[in-house]
Amino acid sequence: MKYILPIIAAFLIISCKTTDVIQYEYKATTMLGSRILTVTQDSVISSFSGRTKATRTARATTSEEWTELKASVANLKLETISDLESPTNRRATDASPYGSVKLTTKDSTYHSSAFDGYNAHKTLLPLTAVMEKIAAKI
Repeated sequence: MKYILPIIAAFLIISCKTTDVIQYEYKATTMLGSRILTVTQDSVISSFSGRTKATRTARATTSEEWTELKASVANLKLETISDLESPTNRRATDASPYGSVKLTTKDSTYHSSAFDGYNAHKTLLPLTAVMEKIAAKI
């Protein structure tokens, strides 16, 4: 009987973990610098730092963009994104940017493994396609 309460408490703690992503971040790094695109429900922020002058631009996130982002990760298992391998390795020879994604929930932050530009593992492609579309509007 004394073991039931800790088991129930552990179950409740595990089940309370949320998987709603509150921040999406795409980072692309080249020899010239790094560009970070951060999207929250309120804002889209693009920042660049590198060999040239650093820049930062921001605007409001549209409801369509937020809906597309949420739909792109609806079937994604956040715990596994760090294990997803890139289909190509062009970034090893500077033929492509070194890309990665970071997804933040209220409880945790999940980092993807590296990939070439927007060419991520097939399960991340819907997300990177939406991020590329948003990046083109900034």
